[in-house]
Amino acid sequence: MNNEEILKKITDNGFMITSHGFEILAGGEVDLDGVIDAAKQKGVFLISDEFLNEFVTKEKPVKKEKPVKIEKGKKILAKEIASELKIDDRFDITNKSTCEGVLENFVEYFNQKYDSLKEILRQRENLRGAIPVEHARKIEGKVEMIVMVNDKRESGKGYRFLDVEDPSDSCTALISLNNKELIKAYNNVLVDEVIGLVGRFRKSRGGILFIVDEILQPDVPFDHKPARAEEPVNAAFLSDLHVGSYLFLEKEFQNFLDWINLKNSHRREVAERIKYILISGDLVDGIGIYPTQEEELLLPDIYKQYDFLAKLMEQIPDYIEVVMTPGNHDAVRRAEPQPAIARDICAPLYELGNVHVLGNPAMISTHGVRTLIYHGDSMDGMIGSLKGLNYSSPEKAMIEYLKRRHLSPLYNDIAPESKDYMAIREVPDIFHCGHVHANGYAIHRGVHVINSGTFQGRTKYQEMLGHVPTPARVPIMDLSNHEVAILHFGED
Repeated sequence: MNNEEILKKITDNGFMITSHGFEILAGGEVDLDGVIDAAKQKGVFLISDEFLNEFVTKEKPVKKEKPVKIEKGKKILAKEIASELKIDDRFDITNKSTCEGVLENFVEYFNQKYDSLKEILRQRENLRGAIPVEHARKIEGKVEMIVMVNDKRESGKGYRFLDVEDPSDSCTALISLNNKELIKAYNNVLVDEVIGLVGRFRKSRGGILFIVDEILQPDVPFDHKPARAEEPVNAAFLSDLHVGSYLFLEKEFQNFLDWINLKNSHRREVAERIKYILISGDLVDGIGIYPTQEEELLLPDIYKQYDFLAKLMEQIPDYIEVVMTPGNHDAVRRAEPQPAIARDICAPLYELGNVHVLGNPAMISTHGVRTLIYHGDSMDGMIGSLKGLNYSSPEKAMIEYLKRRHLSPLYNDIAPESKDYMAIREVPDIFHCGHVHANGYAIHRGVHVINSGTFQGRTKYQEMLGHVPTPARVPIMDLSNHEVAILHFGED
């Protein structure tokens, strides 16, 4: 078995591997099938050097870089203001996973998803009287129901149907051909999302159909008023650094680090008020994420990638709080929600007193302003399923999350936990994503929607798909008045 076949077998089974671990396997020192079977039994996702200790008698230790000493940043306004960072553990899966991958887990997950979104939908005035499908079908007049969409289909004659259910029963809903607004709402419905339906049951030749008058989504209340900080502090939003990749824009990122350390005069009045840096996933490029990735890696060892990331983070002044969450390239399970990156994988990050390593998604409060941080892995499915969405305007897809009050409306690569951590139970003031490597900004019913782009150059995969990233552009928000500026740290 050659190196490419070994790596393919590892990734096809859902595992990541360190570069030294790969060398051991490629050298034929251990049985690959035995390693994979043991990894599955123990529930690990990273085949590390330590894990392979069980299969080899001797192992070369991984060399660790010595910490780099840095010059302390100058005294600035943000240093004089005390941190008010609060982490809401209720929305973080870290150390709380109960998923075993059995059928009962899936049933419990979908029940949790339905129940959490039903409570949100019930707050809408025209759904407060919603009743179960089982009871609604016995009423002749107009009724309101809250249902989960199992399927949507269109007949040869153009009739549109939704197959829906709630815990009591299921039914088929018919969309009128003459109502353009209703057809538009139907086209925007995704399978697996929870919606409200207003209409009435009628008998037809094919059985009993629910004739739909209105389709309602949970959405953000119109009267949502975002909180503002009482102190003049700023937050910077980053994502998709991809440290370890040949395409990591180290020079541009160093420009950002120099700027927050006041080493240049550009927008100094903004830099001296930076109190928080929020990083939404893909901190490093990872190992074995896609075929031939090793050809694009500058650091083909997951530990060294995080070590280098820590050296960069060391340059951030200690009065600035840094919050980081994982993405699909990081060393965590691929299924969402994702726990925080383990301490033994990125120990140097945990040693930095101002760095907070959280799960994905995460909810935090900075000076009273609540931010929902989600990497955005499910955005691919959203963009592929809804007309009008694209990778160059990620804020549009993020608004669709808010309308559905869920971070993964389409069930795809979700760990069926006993609690639905992907539901947006509480409305944030800021919604921050990454993943698509394109900056985006919008305001939806008072919620500031921010996609923070990337610090990675254009990849071959992106070239093939025609995606054009917007690297080295950092959104900065003044938390006291919600003004947003996007600063460019590139050369042009």
